[in-house]
This record gives sequence, C-alpha cells and structure tokens, in this order.
Amino acid sequence: MAEWSQHTYENSISSRCWWCTSYGDGWPALGDDPDMKHILALEQEAAPIPPWAARIVERAINFLPPCGHYRFPQPQLEILQAIGSETAPEFVHGCYTVDPDRKRDLQDYCLCLDAWLAGASPEPVARELIDLGHRRIAWDRVCADLWQVLGGHSPQKDLLVERLLHRLRWWTRSAVWDSDLASEFARDQYLGDYSPAGGLAGEHSYSTRPIPDVAEQRSSRIVQLEAKLDERSTLWPELRPWMLEEWWLCAPKAFRFLERLLWQIGKERQLEEGERVPGFLLAQDTCPNPAETSEWWTACCAALEAWQKSKPLAGDVASQINALLGTPTPVKNWLVALFLKKSELLATWKFGQLVGGDSNSR
Repeated sequence: MAEWSQHTYENSISSRCWWCTSYGDGWPALGDDPDMKHILALEQEAAPIPPWAARIVERAINFLPPCGHYRFPQPQLEILQAIGSETAPEFVHGCYTVDPDRKRDLQDYCLCLDAWLAGASPEPVARELIDLGHRRIAWDRVCADLWQVLGGHSPQKDLLVERLLHRLRWWTRSAVWDSDLASEFARDQYLGDYSPAGGLAGEHSYSTRPIPDVAEQRSSRIVQLEAKLDERSTLWPELRPWMLEEWWLCAPKAFRFLERLLWQIGKERQLEEGERVPGFLLAQDTCPNPAETSEWWTACCAALEAWQKSKPLAGDVASQINALLGTPTPVKNWLVALFLKKSELLATWKFGQLVGGDSNSR
C-alpha cells in the first residue's frame, strides 16, 4: 500500500474530480482528510484502473453540477448508471445542458419581453401563448403582472430589457442537450459569431462531439448596446454580472432569478435588504420541489452507503440505486466513494440549498 503523500495523491486518478470544490486547489486543501485517505486506498486496491472508470472520474464525477441542475436527480442517476454498467457516458447532462422543453419555456417569456419592448398590450400576448399551448399556465395573469412589474417605458428600462432579452435568446442557442448541440433553436437570429467548437459545455467535455460556440460578447451589436448602458444606466453595473455571469438556464431556480432581474429593472433600483420578489412568472413548476429533493437525496446517500457494505436497503430509491449499480466490485466501490465525497463537498454550496430541505428555496 502506497503511503499518503502529495506525490501519491497527485499521481492518482482520484485527484482529477474536484472541479468547483475547495479540493480543486490541490494537495494543500486536503489536509489530513480521512475520507480522502480511504478513497486513495480504494483506488490502489482496485488497480489497475480501467480506462472507462478513469473517464467517469474525469468527465462525469468531476463535472457534477454544483447547483444540482433543474433536472435533478438525472445527472446523479446517469453517473451511477455509468458506474454500474462500467461504461463512460457519451454525453454528460451537467452544467450548461438544457433540454428543448426548458428552452421553449424560456422562449415563451422572451415573447413577453419582446412584446413589452415593442409597446404591445399584455392581452394579445397572453392569447397567443394560450393558443401556442406549450405550458398550461394562466398566461393572462402572467402577462398582466409582468407588464405591471415593468411599468412604463424609460430609456434605462428599454436598454436593460433589450440586453437581457438578447442574453436569454443566446441561452436558447448555446445551451446543449444530447439531441441539440446548440443548433436547433434561434436559427434565424444573429446572436454572435459562430464557430464549430469551443461552446459553453465544451470546456467540460460533456459530449464526445464538438460543441459550437456563439460569441455573444464580441458582437458589435452587444458592444454598442453595453456602451449605451455604461453611459445611461445607473443600474447596469449591479445587474450586469447577474445577467451575464450569475444566471444559468440550467440552474434549478433560473426563472425565479429572472423574476428578480425583471423586478429590479421595473423598479429601476437594486433590491433592498430583506425585500421579497413575488412569483409573477408562475414558474413554480420549473423548479425542483425542495421537500422532494431533500427526501430523495437522503435516501440515495443511505442506499449508496449500504450498497458499499454489501447490505442493500429496501425502498423505492434504494431499489433504483441497487439496480443501477449492480454487484459491488473494487472499482465500483472506489467510484461510488468518489461520487459521495464530491457530492458532500458540493453540498457546502448551492447544491446544499437544493437538497437541504429549505422550504424557501423554491
């Protein structure tokens, strides 16, 4: 058995899956963590590690969504399925991956914003969305409330909504799914210079195929629009990072954060401390239920720990986990230990808000 040392750890496969955690800083961050000592020992006992297992570590476990993903627990289940089948996935549903239905949800809201920007009334927009029939919600109420939240037009509001709308449309184009590598949506819109590789999920190697890039920030249209915002909007410095860097369509509460952006645009001010934004987009059905996610995750972790000890639990979640993983092997045990440790570290951040049972998180 090799000793616990920086050299041994840095040359292990176990060192390759800590993206977006404190352990991503390398050896000094680990300290004397007994879990990591155990994981490294499991890797050494399972050696030689087959290529499929190394790929699961580097592509799937490494890129577990730190926010949990709006399709939770799909990403987690796919990793466990990969471990059980001893086959690395061709496409990893993680950060920056969004299915067509969620893109259509966003397009419905984009239609509302486009109509408001054009000076339309809310009633015909609501009728159109009801007839389109993608989501069966009270669109008459959504449109009426959205128009009220945004209020009358002003140069600052119009510029902010225009910039936000472009960003939202860019998301419908740039976010990928296994059936849509940034090519199926917004085909008629110029959202930035196209290149065949280097897109949102490309850096995370979610797909074995190249992921196109749409370089929004380098568009002359966007450069000019942001120059106007720099000059005319006192709110832009505050909202810019939330529009461009801290808003993800794949996040569990993406549309809730969209409400916060729109509320501030309508009020033409930042949110005050303790101020609550009403759910005027009726987007509850687009967010995971916190009670259900917490209950599922607790049962999942218990099932995984029992499976590792060859004492499988009963119950719906445990039965699902046991079926996915199959018979324990040294390699599978090591991979499951890595999966649990990575999840534990992510739970100290936004993933913990998703599975922590916070009734206000929705």
